[in-house]
Amino acid sequence: MLKYLISFLVLLFSFCSEQEASIPMYFNNCEVSIDSALDELRSIESEFEISLNIRIVRELTDRDECIDKVLGTNLPQGSSLENGTLIDLVVGIKKNEVTDFVKKTELDLYLDQLEEKDLLDINLISASSFGSGSVEVLKEGLGVITHIEKDNNLGFSFIFSEASGRISGLNQNGQVTELLDITNKTIRNREAGLHTFVFKTIEEKDFLLATYSGTDSKYYLSAFEIVDGVIQKNEIIISTFEFSSDTDVHFGGKVFFDNDYLYFCTGDNNSPGNSAKFYSPWGKVLKIQNLNLLTQPLNSMDDERISIIAYGLRNPWSCFPQDSNLILLDVGNSHWEEVNIIKDFNNVTEPVFFGWPWLESYFDANYKNTPVTDEIKFEQIESTNFPTYLYPHANDYCAIIGGTTIENSNKWKDYFFVGDFCTGNIWAINNLTDIKLSVLSRDIIPYSITTISDSNNETLILGTTSGEILEIFLP
Repeated sequence: MLKYLISFLVLLFSFCSEQEASIPMYFNNCEVSIDSALDELRSIESEFEISLNIRIVRELTDRDECIDKVLGTNLPQGSSLENGTLIDLVVGIKKNEVTDFVKKTELDLYLDQLEEKDLLDINLISASSFGSGSVEVLKEGLGVITHIEKDNNLGFSFIFSEASGRISGLNQNGQVTELLDITNKTIRNREAGLHTFVFKTIEEKDFLLATYSGTDSKYYLSAFEIVDGVIQKNEIIISTFEFSSDTDVHFGGKVFFDNDYLYFCTGDNNSPGNSAKFYSPWGKVLKIQNLNLLTQPLNSMDDERISIIAYGLRNPWSCFPQDSNLILLDVGNSHWEEVNIIKDFNNVTEPVFFGWPWLESYFDANYKNTPVTDEIKFEQIESTNFPTYLYPHANDYCAIIGGTTIENSNKWKDYFFVGDFCTGNIWAINNLTDIKLSVLSRDIIPYSITTISDSNNETLILGTTSGEILEIFLP
């Protein structure tokens, strides 16, 4: 009898020792609360001496019994778990009713991840408060504002664009004058529409250049000549890039000139693989020679006037130069917002890769498609240029917006400014001294920021989704 008991114990011990860590079978269909699921995963980490990468992914549900419960994960039921395994816990929420428990749990998990990689110092949410700026409404009752320019030779205080397809001037008395209307050429839907504009003299003629998503599923960079202070309606197409007819997000579209080169920053067009594919114009920073642009449109990435200086971007809502650096603000997917910097961007010889779609900031993006070979994927991941600053999707922060430098200011001349779409928080960042400051506290602006510009008067000018143009007086 004792012999059989010993044999049984040996078999039991052998069976237990061969057990592998695995995702619990009941992590689905609201069978377990988020806090219980986290406790179980922490227990698995301790028992098997592994470290898991755990995140929360929110998903809207109309089932009351599923609020703060696990709807499922990114892994098949019963999947084995190894050191570093990424686990997305999909948690049920109601629209605009995310519980404080979920918010706090998200933030704690993100901070744990940053601490593990010794990255807490680059988290913008932890930036020191430098007081809070004040806000003045310059104009309201407009459409979604997409870009604002102070510098212009048309006699206006500001020129601004609306996503619907209009570019207008605002004078000192608050009167609006429409300067260009291309509403028949674009469709305002989510992020689709007219995105940005820039003034430039080309071949001794003055032009306004604008980017917009066309009704024909082509993305346009076009020039409109300015004659005697009037923007002409005749459109000169500089470039067109095709996009999927069902795509209405992730266009990017920001353009600027520097050293007589045109820089064009694009999003992934809601297809993450575009950012990894070198022949696609999407998810890139394109450097374009200002050569015959008015007579020979750019229709292909094979055009010798185009070079790629950066790729691996998801949705760079804004890009702008600061001295010899290029600041790239890349809107994240589910978890992280990025401030990326390319040093000496005019002299880049090898394109800089910023991680998407394989990585979201420093972390696995859980992207399973294969737009490139495994060899190229590995090379891209190994060469990733990681963000200089970041912040997580937590505590209502959601998307990085902006940005600008400020001219004519001794106090702020070495800083650039970025904001968060959902909270209205604005940060000033001095990358030379690695100082990050909060200069407009969250929730002071009751609107969603879409663009941040320099007023040339030591203040910031903001546009919003609610149709306001705001001036921010810095502390």
